[in-house]
Amino acid sequence: MKKAALLLLSTFILVSCSTKKDQYTITGNVKGVKTGKIYLQKFDSEKWVNLDSTGLDKGNFNFAGTILLPEMWQIVMEDKQIALTLFVEGSEINVEIFPDSVDKSTVNGSVTHDIYRGYLSMKEPLNRRMEEISKEWKKGREIGDTVVMNRADSIAFVLEGDMKNLLIDFAKKNNATVVIPYLVMRNSWQFELPDLEEISAVLDTSLNASVYTQSLKERIEILRNVEIGKIAPDFTMNDSTGNPITLSSLKGRILLVDFWASWCGPCRVENPNVVKAYRLYNKKGFDILGCSFDKDRAKWLKAIKDDKLTWHHISDLQGWANAAGKLYGINSIPANVLLDKDQKIIARNLRGDELLTKLAEVFSTSK
Repeated sequence: MKKAALLLLSTFILVSCSTKKDQYTITGNVKGVKTGKIYLQKFDSEKWVNLDSTGLDKGNFNFAGTILLPEMWQIVMEDKQIALTLFVEGSEINVEIFPDSVDKSTVNGSVTHDIYRGYLSMKEPLNRRMEEISKEWKKGREIGDTVVMNRADSIAFVLEGDMKNLLIDFAKKNNATVVIPYLVMRNSWQFELPDLEEISAVLDTSLNASVYTQSLKERIEILRNVEIGKIAPDFTMNDSTGNPITLSSLKGRILLVDFWASWCGPCRVENPNVVKAYRLYNKKGFDILGCSFDKDRAKWLKAIKDDKLTWHHISDLQGWANAAGKLYGINSIPANVLLDKDQKIIARNLRGDELLTKLAEVFSTSK
């Protein structure tokens, strides 16, 4: 009888442990706030959605549920403008939130969040340096000092490379945590296809079901479809007068598909270079299709006029959800793809003198 009881107890412990692995509890306190509504949210597609909500009891709150793999969620008090992001996993997590300085808030009990915080600490010196360079660039722009701006651009380029290399190295050393595909997708604008393929190849198979790993693989497939040498995916979108333009209707000319927006500072700085390229090569068979990530039609049209962008323009006025942008895997602007007369992709993301140099090469060899 005792043996049977011990066997039953062992079975219960095993079942309890396997169940607890997927269960999370988040116990927390909002310092200095006694009452109010607090929400637990996750990011779904393009917005944060509520998973749960509760009221504060003398500043305390509790959430509980199940989760298969760790995910980045957030705890929100909208009336206090509090939003604390954290990795939730199957564990007992304790949170202390400081409304006046969310950065001082603490998250304990999530191993995944500890790994994430470790990466952020490693990156912090690079972030501080990038902020300094950004301020220098802005000062240079205010006084029209192109020397200062160019110097800042050069340093920022090196820093971006350092950030990318830091994340790649971190990924190789921590390949069994969802933090890696999360960070890669969060910073995917930094990575070209070979970088993403390299990172994806080292990820542990235990991460295959993660939403972040799936997103990474989807991005790799999108970028493979728009590699140099591939025929540009066709699409149709309305122009600035409301009439549809299909990409393939512009075959027969060297075509730059230029992704930009009126609100994008670097895009507006780059526009004079694109104007120069258009004036130099338009009569030789060069054309441009500007695809805007704007939402405000009036601001889009004003920017076209102000910057003297006298070529084809299209937009679905969906901002970052722009359909053509998604098709081409565009998640930072300015960005572009250069197509030959048969609409084969021959270059990507040409800026400044790079665009002029490439066009000179193309037209020197074209018949």
